[in-house]
Amino acid sequence: MSENMADDLVALLKSRGWSKVEENPGGSDLWAYEAPGTGGSVAAETDEREAVAHGSEMYVPSSVTLGSFLWSDLLERIAIAHEEPLVRVERAVELVRYDVTRFRVDGRQTVPLEAGATVIGSAFGMLRAAATAARRTRQMIGSSYSKLGDEIVREAKLAHTEDGSFVFPVVLKVSPPAPENHEPLDGVSYESAPPESPERRVTRTLAQAMAAFDKHVLQPGREPQSLALDQVVIAGGTKELLAHVNRALGEPDVSWFETGFSWAPVETVDKDAPSAVMIPADAEARELVARSVKLLSSPKKNPLQVVTGPIIHISHAPGELFGEIAIQTPLQGSSRLGRIEVQVRREQLSDIHDWMNTAKTVVVQGVVERSPGKPARIRGISEPRPLEETMLFTQNESTL
Repeated sequence: MSENMADDLVALLKSRGWSKVEENPGGSDLWAYEAPGTGGSVAAETDEREAVAHGSEMYVPSSVTLGSFLWSDLLERIAIAHEEPLVRVERAVELVRYDVTRFRVDGRQTVPLEAGATVIGSAFGMLRAAATAARRTRQMIGSSYSKLGDEIVREAKLAHTEDGSFVFPVVLKVSPPAPENHEPLDGVSYESAPPESPERRVTRTLAQAMAAFDKHVLQPGREPQSLALDQVVIAGGTKELLAHVNRALGEPDVSWFETGFSWAPVETVDKDAPSAVMIPADAEARELVARSVKLLSSPKKNPLQVVTGPIIHISHAPGELFGEIAIQTPLQGSSRLGRIEVQVRREQLSDIHDWMNTAKTVVVQGVVERSPGKPARIRGISEPRPLEETMLFTQNESTL
């Protein structure tokens, strides 16, 4: 049976700014794209290439067979609308269900084989460390890598290299979310969002850990302190992850090392998710990385107790001062979907709705209480915050 690619096409269109303007159940939906800087719509019987100046429209059926004439025609229309080579659109739809991490180093015509091997080895080590930290934040893994995290990493593939210095794309296919079964109580409003896939959580953790290290250690350019590294650990950084970065930077023929991220359009992603982090391989940056690895190698007596993840449900009874939310978090030792329930103030619910709808990563710190047969919950009333705001608040608060 030929594969139906309609959902993949729709995901691609949404990610590129197309909007559904007419819905026909059981038939073909009309999608429209307005090119940046234009304000019109497609005129009837206008030449397709002239339509780029005004916008584009096309019908997408509920069934589109891979490799069919209809499939080819729709891809060509997308290419025309975005003024892109057809091969680039074909590549984009191939990756519509994949998160892509691009490990990139500089190079002119060649790069030493040993340096290339080191970068690929570092890429695997960084992804593996992120997969373990994605299940529980920790500053040092040692030999306690997560078996479930390793299973996800084994699914990662090295894609074709790309133009632009030396780029090694690593792709990880996101899995469809399992529906959450929840019966809302009478009189209580209830909203939910699709849960984050385990694969997305791994790539997101790597991206946010690298971005946090850049923000709190590299950009300040000062001797790394425990407070700054706490922010990196909250985001998913570990000693092992930074040790693999250090290996890549240590190659004599590498003058910078970059990790770039592209997100599978089939799954909602925070618009502020990191896109790329570049670390120069100069003496100052290498020293900051090496010092950070050394500091994270010393275990803390009082490790941070934090919960991070996307919000997957909100409930609130009209008139009540507090609401309940659930933050998705892995169950220890299980591949099943886990959650931490949190009581929040009514005044914060508007922001929380926005964060849930945009798949923003939030952070809560507190005492986790567990009871048999019930979801874990944070003791007392909490104030969740987006990951990036939590870092800034923690730093400012700690300096008062």
